[in-house]
Amino acid sequence: MKNCIVSFCLIFVLILGIAFNIDTVDVQASNEKPVVVVIDPGHGGTGERNLGAQYNGFSEKELTMQVATAMKAELEKYDNVTVYLTRTTDTIVSLEQRAIFAQSVNADFMFSIHFNASLEHDFYGSEIWTSGFGNYYKKGAEFGQIISDDLESLGLYKKGVKTKLGQSGKDYYGIIRQSVAREIPCVIIEHAYLDHIYDLPLLRSANFMQTLGITDATAVAKYFHLSSKSTGADFSTFNVKSVSEPKSPLSKDLTEPDYCKAQVLSFDATSRNALVQMSTKDSQSPVIYFSYSYDGGNTFSLLQMWDRTKETQSFNILIPKGITNPQIVCRAYNNYELYTQSEPVNVPEYSN
Repeated sequence: MKNCIVSFCLIFVLILGIAFNIDTVDVQASNEKPVVVVIDPGHGGTGERNLGAQYNGFSEKELTMQVATAMKAELEKYDNVTVYLTRTTDTIVSLEQRAIFAQSVNADFMFSIHFNASLEHDFYGSEIWTSGFGNYYKKGAEFGQIISDDLESLGLYKKGVKTKLGQSGKDYYGIIRQSVAREIPCVIIEHAYLDHIYDLPLLRSANFMQTLGITDATAVAKYFHLSSKSTGADFSTFNVKSVSEPKSPLSKDLTEPDYCKAQVLSFDATSRNALVQMSTKDSQSPVIYFSYSYDGGNTFSLLQMWDRTKETQSFNILIPKGITNPQIVCRAYNNYELYTQSEPVNVPEYSN
């Protein structure tokens, strides 16, 4: 008898919904399990510990907190999502503690916020690190494609999605390793380099940290197909490009590009420009940078952006006055920052 009464009530509610145009979809959505996102502002701590990169007046631990805070605020505008930060103050939190916290709130994904620097101060752009294992790689790479494209739209050079394994055979980066150990997908978003002239104008532009936070949040909304009644944003039908699960763990590319060849096509004595044709290929990773030398490899230019859809490109090199025997040498760099250098070639019909 009780079941009959319950069934009658449900039918009555549905009839009312049809008759009075009540939005029953919202009722269903409210009962869905919320997406749980944990945002990890990298580093944090006082004194000399765990500060992250420190260049050009920027402190990584401060920037990550700014971006993470803006990311959380933006993401919370969406419906059916719960957002946490692993730290809210300038304190040291171990990588394991961050992952344990994510596990304690049943996180669906961990997003670790970072900025970059390199020993040689040569590199620039954004890159995404994720696990090299199975479904964790698939999820990280699928999100990584979204955020890479979105950061590129801001003017940051896209280095792509990468993996790295340690000597133990597990993921190299601790936050990824600790998260995967607790069955949580994780990515590290390296937004930009604090030590390179190409990225500095963006980093110094007004409200750029907030822009990065909003961009990160939007990428998460796209990945999880979120929508927002308050803002009208709707990514429920966003097309996430599928990535296959690797059959075996994916490590970093340990080899340089397959080849790098240079050829001088012409030299204009008036402008002192040498037209150079460069060819390169890497069968394992995309070639993303190139550099050149006009003095036989003694000095090289800043890294230039390589069109990774092509194997051969041409460009001009200005030969300064006073160079008595110019020789062109080129380098091709893959997205793991390994390079192959061409043989030197003379500049034809050159006269000092």
